[in-house]
Amino acid sequence: MSTEERQRAPVEEPRKNDFVKLLEYLKDTRGFDFSGYKLSSLMRRVQKRMQQVGVTSHSDYIDFLEVHPDEFNPLFNTVLINVTAFFRDPQAWQALRERILPRILEEKGPSCSPRPWAIRNSGGG
Repeated sequence: MSTEERQRAPVEEPRKNDFVKLLEYLKDTRGFDFSGYKLSSLMRRVQKRMQQVGVTSHSDYIDFLEVHPDEFNPLFNTVLINVTAFFRDPQAWQALRERILPRILEEKGPSCSPRPWAIRNSGGG
C-alpha cells in the first residue's frame, strides 16, 4: 500500500460506514434495497444530490431527509437510472414481434390467450 493509500484508508472507511448507514436508513424508511448496486456509482450519485442541497456528510443527509421528506423523490430520481431506450427502439419491437412473441404463443398453444402487461412511465404517471 502506498503512502497516499494509507493516508486515505482511515478516512474512506468511516465515510463508507456512514454511507452504509444511509443505505440502511433508505431501506428501513422507504423500502429501497440498493444492495445490488455498484457501491462506487451509488456513492457518486448520492454525493451529487447531497451537493445540490448543501449537505456534506452522509449522517447529515439522513437528518436532512428526516426533516425534508420531500427530498426522497429528487434523491431517487438522481440515484435510479431510468433505462427507457429499449421502448423507443424499433428494432427491439420488430424482434419482439417477429421472433419472441410467435415462439411464446406457439409454446403456449391455442388454448392460452396472451395477457400483455402495460408498463407505466417511471415518473408514476
